[in-house]
Amino acid sequence: MSIFTPITNWLKPGFTKLGYDAVKPSPRRRSASASSKSEDYELQESMRRIISSETRDLQRNFAIAAWAIRKNVQYVARADFKCAIPGQKAYNELVKRFIYNWSKRENCDVCRRHSLKEMLRLIEMHRVVDGDVGILKISNGRLQIIEGDRIRNPNPNPVCPKGDYKWIHGVKVGRNNQAFKYAIHSRNRDGHFEFEREVNAENLTLCGYFLRADQIRGISPIASAINRFKDANEAIEYALTKAKLANKIGFITKRADDPELSDEDNAQEDSDIRRTIKNYFDTGVLHLALGREDAAELFESNTPASEFQSFMEAVIQEALISLDIPLNFLKPDLTNFYGSRGALDDYIDSCISKQEGLINALHEITDWRLRMAIADGELPPPPNGMNVDDLLWYCDWVGSRIPIHRLIDDAKGYIIAAQAGLVSPTKVAGIFGQDHDENLNELAGSIERSEELGIPSPFAQTLNYGV
Repeated sequence: MSIFTPITNWLKPGFTKLGYDAVKPSPRRRSASASSKSEDYELQESMRRIISSETRDLQRNFAIAAWAIRKNVQYVARADFKCAIPGQKAYNELVKRFIYNWSKRENCDVCRRHSLKEMLRLIEMHRVVDGDVGILKISNGRLQIIEGDRIRNPNPNPVCPKGDYKWIHGVKVGRNNQAFKYAIHSRNRDGHFEFEREVNAENLTLCGYFLRADQIRGISPIASAINRFKDANEAIEYALTKAKLANKIGFITKRADDPELSDEDNAQEDSDIRRTIKNYFDTGVLHLALGREDAAELFESNTPASEFQSFMEAVIQEALISLDIPLNFLKPDLTNFYGSRGALDDYIDSCISKQEGLINALHEITDWRLRMAIADGELPPPPNGMNVDDLLWYCDWVGSRIPIHRLIDDAKGYIIAAQAGLVSPTKVAGIFGQDHDENLNELAGSIERSEELGIPSPFAQTLNYGV
């Protein structure tokens, strides 16, 4: 064979791999069926109810799943309002004071049960459990949370004329899948739903988790981990049952039945033996009454085994990954200080992307509420000829960032970066969830108050960044 022969002729036919191996069937793994459906048709309405029910059951009965949901809510559902119009300190404080007063439960929640921060936590929790949640804006300036399963197609499903519109999971959409209306249902005591009303899309903000561009309803991120959470819960229950049996005091009695006694007399003798053991050792006793030729082996004392515990950690870690939660949050002793710090930084980065949906919803709600307040005279118009759009440009919601205690450890590095012009104090404050302008105003007030009382203030001195 010539050295100029193509290399494919040197190889055996089975050795050459062309194309994508992922599309080739194999007996070693489960092959996925080819499907080009959208997520809204992959997950039918009945299946959405099953996933929501499974997730709610885990939240009620499995502590690790409930903890994971709470931990996600703790980091994601955090946002603070700020208004920073340049040179308008008084009006900024007026706007912030209005939002603060409106955020109280008697002014914000239509049920007058939850403050805005509490509602934000509930919205994120429903977003995780049900996939999405509706935020209904009421004409009196209050909000109402509409749980995801209450948004469903009217029954019977109305036929839209000319096929221009269609109902998908309670959302009336057009040709480009833009939402026009939502069908809200009420839930009765038995868990059944009755049609309540239709609301226009501009009056309801749908906040959820979306996987694809053409998706209309959100899907819970825990959907991919429900089976793992259930497996972990069941495995723990089985291991606890085995450990309980292994920890019982075991007695094995062996004897031959007396042929001169009846079956009832033999049974009575067995009962007497059990009663005697119970009188001595109470009820936590495993007693086996065997024949002379029978044998029994009790569970080993090493229950659960270390291999089982390591495997359970891997299963729980796989389940927590669905919410991007590192395992060392559950077991801090797994890593050292720097490993925990890196895991926290990476988790906060993932939370920032999750917060975008909540922040966008808050911006939409703030736009609606401030326009209503200015129109009704609850809030004076913006100064210097500004309109409401100009006002909203300077209004923002700041989500959770790195914990403030980390600023002490990293302060020297940020000072050097600020001196080199690599970062501004405003951005540094934003990294830790702080408002730089608000901090400066508070520091100025502290210095002024210290001078009034004749008390030296450490903030009155010029900061020497070279120290």
